[in-house]
Amino acid sequence: MKFLNIVGTAREGRKSIRAARKIDNVFQDQGHETFFYDLKEKNIPPVGNRTYTDEGPVPEDIQDLREKILEADCIVLVVPEYNHSYPGILKTALDYMYPEYDEKPFAYVTVSGGGFGGVRALSHLHDVTLEYGGQPGPDLPVSNVSSTLNEDGEVIDESYEGRFESFAEDVEEFVDRRT
Repeated sequence: MKFLNIVGTAREGRKSIRAARKIDNVFQDQGHETFFYDLKEKNIPPVGNRTYTDEGPVPEDIQDLREKILEADCIVLVVPEYNHSYPGILKTALDYMYPEYDEKPFAYVTVSGGGFGGVRALSHLHDVTLEYGGQPGPDLPVSNVSSTLNEDGEVIDESYEGRFESFAEDVEEFVDRRT
């Protein structure tokens, strides 16, 4: 399978990159192909011409994201919770497209510095995914991310041993049921 792992923030000092590295490695270890799409490394301007209209050219990084979405069997959003929701840059990047998400499976890894693991962001992500016509799938909330994963995405909190692998297996089963 092909998984598109989108790092949903461009903020300096972000901790969600740890979870993104971890889940990317887990999918690869399970024999899957992954695309690691880091919004921090992309030029995501405010929404202008969308991919599904004839209004004019679409930014190059959005064209790249579109191609990866179309190729992927599943989109995995790795997202921190900011102010009870998810980052605006992710919303902007996703809003450039619409028909590309039709029936596309989504999975979610949400993180927070506190004990809730980004569940409020997760709720909003489900709503938006449904609006796009996508299929909301498994989720993995990661609490206290700084003490759960190190900079390289390695688990340092024993209570998380195996959770990323179980999540990846759940995602695989979810995608299999849809194809």
